[in-house]
Amino acid sequence: MNPGLKILILEDDAIIGESIHMHLRSLGHTPYPPIDNVEAAVSFIGRNKVDLAILDIQVNGHQTGIDLGQHIDEHHRFPYVFLTAFTDDRTLTQVNTTQPAGYLVKPFRRSELKAAISLAQLKGTQKKKVPNQEVINPHIFVNVGGEWERIDVRDILYLESAHVYTEIHTTEAKKVTRKSMTELVNELQDRGIMRIHRSRAVNLTHVTRFSKQTVHIRDLEFKVSSSFRQALNERLKAAGKT
Repeated sequence: MNPGLKILILEDDAIIGESIHMHLRSLGHTPYPPIDNVEAAVSFIGRNKVDLAILDIQVNGHQTGIDLGQHIDEHHRFPYVFLTAFTDDRTLTQVNTTQPAGYLVKPFRRSELKAAISLAQLKGTQKKKVPNQEVINPHIFVNVGGEWERIDVRDILYLESAHVYTEIHTTEAKKVTRKSMTELVNELQDRGIMRIHRSRAVNLTHVTRFSKQTVHIRDLEFKVSSSFRQALNERLKAAGKT
C-alpha cells in the first residue's frame, strides 16, 4: 500500500493539530506528530525525510511559520502550505517574502486541504524539474471582493488606478482591489512591474514593443508619461528588450 507523503505539521493548537493529522491519514498520507514551534521543526527537518509541510503561521516561540517557510526556501526543496486564521495585510505581506505552494485559511474543510496538497505536489514536481531556477516571490495575495485571492505575478499584464480601487489585469481576467496602485507597485517593482503613468503600471515581461512615448502589451498600446520615460528605457535595456 502506498504510504503517501511524509508530511510535517507545524501547529501549536493541539486540537487543530490532531484534526489535521487525522485528515491527512484519511487522505492516505503519513503525517508526523504535530510540532508546536519553529526551532523544534527545523531540528526535525534536519533529521527526517519530509515531502511536504503544513505550517501554521502564529505558533509558540518567537519565530513564526513564515520564518520556517524562509528556512525551507533556503535549505530544502520540499513544498509547504501556510495555514492561518490571519488574513490581514501585514500577514499577507510577510507571506509574500516566501514561496509557499498554497495558503489555507482556518477553519478549512477536508476537501480544501486535499486540494492544497495536490497543488503543492504539482508545484513541488515542477520545482524539482528546474533545480537551478530561482523564483523570487512569484505571487501576491490581494483582497478582491472581501476574499483573499492569490495572483501569480507572471500573469499580470498591467495595473490601472480607478479612483479608490486598483484594477489588476491578468492574462485571464480583471481583478479589482482596494489596495492602492502605489502599494502594489512598491510591492512588485522588483518583480518586473513598473509605473509608466500616474494611473498605470505594466509588467515588463509582457511588453512586446515600445517607443519613446508608448509601450505595447498584446494588442494594447499605453502612453508613457515623460517623467517615467528614462527609467522605463533603462529597465527595458536591462531586461534585454532593446
